[in-house]
This record gives sequence, structure tokens and C-alpha cells, in this order.
Amino acid sequence: MSGGRRTVVGVTGLAVAVLAGVLSFLSWDRANQVAGVVSALVGVAALGTAVCTVLLADRSAAVHVSRTGRAVARGGDANTGVVAPASSAMPGPLSVSDTGDARADGGSANTGYRQS
Repeated sequence: MSGGRRTVVGVTGLAVAVLAGVLSFLSWDRANQVAGVVSALVGVAALGTAVCTVLLADRSAAVHVSRTGRAVARGGDANTGVVAPASSAMPGPLSVSDTGDARADGGSANTGYRQS
């Protein structure tokens, strides 16, 4: 778990503990009112966070190909890398490393990146 995620989990746990402690000292009617307000605020905050995440998301997809196995083809194509259509560009960064052996008898072999 990364440092940022640990912080979020820790702060969330602390907030839940504090809220539970506060609600335990209130009367049932007052605790019900406080819980309603808190749940409304948390709902609005969650909605805002979701919208921000969607709007600020990185739309480029990264392609990572590594440690692939071996490919053998007779009369066809053997591929242990990436084959992309010639008509389209890759949607994001491309990384090809440590690909396995590719052998083709009567076809083509690819162990890296190729546009067809």
C-alpha cells in the first residue's frame, strides 16, 4: 500500500472512530439528526470526488509487454511482442522487454513491436 493510500485509510478510520465516539454520548434523537447530516455531507463529498476522478483521469492507456513465453508457428505468424494495426496509433506509452523466442516456418515472427 502506498503512503497516500495509507494516509487516506488512516484518516478515514480516525474519522469513523471519532464519529462513533461522539454519537455514543448523544441521545437517540440527537444522534439520529447528526448522523443524517453527516451522511448527507459524506454523500456529496463522495459524488464530488467521483466526478473529479473521472474528469482528471489520464485517458492514455499504457501498454507493457514483458517476460512473454515462446511462440512457434508453421505457416502462420508467431508473436511474443505487440502487433498493432497500421491504421491506428498506440493509445499511450509502449514498453516491450524480455520477450520470448518467436519462430515461424513459412510465416512471420515478431518478438518486439510491429504495425501490420
